[in-house]
Amino acid sequence: MAGIISEEQLLRELRVLYANRPLQFTRLIMKYYKGERAKQIIETLKAWPSS
Repeated sequence: MAGIISEEQLLRELRVLYANRPLQFTRLIMKYYKGERAKQIIETLKAWPSS
């Protein structure tokens, strides 16, 4: 099926978005994921290599 990417590819794309626009991205994550889960996602993106 077209449009399906691996979890690793998705994380890489999100990491690039996060690196380019951290404030907007953080706000978006906080809007859709509340509290601990949002923090978890943001910490994962910070730690994930962007290459």
